[in-house]
Amino acid sequence: MAKKKFNCPAELCLSLIGGRWKAILLYNMRKSPRRFGELRRLSPGITQATLTRELRDLEASGLVERSVLGRDRLSGVEYALSPKGESLKPILYAMIRWGIANQSDYVIGEFGMAPFTNSRGS
Repeated sequence: MAKKKFNCPAELCLSLIGGRWKAILLYNMRKSPRRFGELRRLSPGITQATLTRELRDLEASGLVERSVLGRDRLSGVEYALSPKGESLKPILYAMIRWGIANQSDYVIGEFGMAPFTNSRGS
């Protein structure tokens, strides 16, 4: 990925994980690697073309690693957070906690999630 000039660190972060789908895809890979079909099922409303494009962007930025399963293309591929992608987990967890705490101001209904804690209990 080519280096660019940013006005602040938050702008850099948003350029990598912003948009409708990237944070959702990272969230869905936070616990374990996922195959393409799994990510599509876990992201209702995403098209195959959009999922492909977003995964390529995340891979190009070094946040996601793509692994071929088996020796042929028919075996499939899976996507997992890279070490750099893993370093985004605290940000993702903070966004989740904020969303749950403020959902009544912005969301019709509820997310249907149990009270959220990450693996460290925070």
